[in-house]
Order: sequence, then C-alpha cells, then structure tokens
Amino acid sequence: MHPAIKIVSFLVFGASVSFGGERALLFGVLLIVGFYLLGPPERLYPALRLLSRMRWFFLSIAMVYVFFTPGRLVFSALPWGPTWEGLHEGMLRVGVLVLIVLAVNLLLRTTGREALTAAILWCLRLLSWIGLPHERLAVRIALTLDTVGEVQSVYRHGPRGDEAQTARQPVTVRLARIGETAKRLFVSVAQQAESAPLHSIEISEASRPPLWQWLFPAVIGAAFFALGW
Repeated sequence: MHPAIKIVSFLVFGASVSFGGERALLFGVLLIVGFYLLGPPERLYPALRLLSRMRWFFLSIAMVYVFFTPGRLVFSALPWGPTWEGLHEGMLRVGVLVLIVLAVNLLLRTTGREALTAAILWCLRLLSWIGLPHERLAVRIALTLDTVGEVQSVYRHGPRGDEAQTARQPVTVRLARIGETAKRLFVSVAQQAESAPLHSIEISEASRPPLWQWLFPAVIGAAFFALGW
C-alpha cells in the first residue's frame, strides 16, 4: 500500500474513533486486531511496551473523567464522587487513546522513515495552495524523526535504577526521578544540538498513489459513518 494512503487511512481511523461512540470503538478494535493478525507478532511488542509506559497517563485521564463528569453518583450516599457517566466516558477515552497508539505503531512499523517522510511531503502539498511552505514543514518532520533515535540512545545509556526497586518507592520519589530524567534528556539534547555539525538531508519525491488505493480510506470512513460517527 502507498505510504500516503496509509497516512490518510490513519487520519480517517483516528478521527472516526475519536468522535464516534461505543460502536465505532468496537469496530476500531476489530480493524486493529485484524491488521495485526495479518503481520508478524513482533510488530505488536513495541506498542505493548509503549502502552505499559503510558499507564499512569491513561489512569490520570480516566480519573479526570470519572470524578469531574456530572451525572449519577456511583456511591449515592456521598455528596461528591465518581459518576457512572464519568466511568463510561473515561473508559471510552482511554480505549480511543489505546487504539490510536496501536495504529501509530502499525503505521511506523510498516513504513520506512524515508518513505514516510516523502509521503508526508506529498500529503502536505495541499498547504501550498494557501501559501504555506510545506517543504519547510516536511524538513522539520524529517529532522524530528532523526532526533528521536538520538534521544532514545541518550535515555538508554543514561543512569537507570533497578525497575523493581523503583516501583516500590513512594510516588513523590518516582516523580522526582522522572523530573531528573527529563532534565538530563533536555540538557543532553541541547548540548548535542549546539555541537552537531550542519548536514544536508534529502527528501525523495513520492509517487502519486494509485487511484484504486483511495478505496481503503473511503471504505474505512464509510464504515464508521454507517455505524453512526
């Protein structure tokens, strides 16, 4: 499949599950499971690791919906607390985020970096119609993708404590360690950016996607629309 078609299909999928309801979420789960079953299981492992690292983020999102969404109280004897509507919305939002993470991982694992950058440049050509420099945006995206690998290398080779011992530490200590790690990454990336020599990058021109492949995002969008998106 053409990389540009993959990007458009991902955008259609992400918008559909974000603005849809339970049926859209269920259909999104079926789509994601089907796509992962068609490929090797190794594609799923990076997504599972990322989801594990994002568990506290998901929990915080769920708690905001659970406790701050008006509705019927789960514990009616209390004057304030979690609501059934909040539980529903929190689970729905977390489910949407999980699906988007899985979809992003699938897109990155099935598309090379150069092909992905070229496809993004092709998709951004529409911005030139309104006078925006789409080439600069594509270059910045390419530079960002190059920097991701450097940041990951700095993180891997930095000081790391025992994960089991860290998990038993108080929340305040763990938050402090996260802050220290973020500071170390920021300082390391800034130092590398100042000392790195200038270099040129090349972005190849992507070919035009075959017309018949536009059926993929069209069918996905039509299916979500039929489910009540």
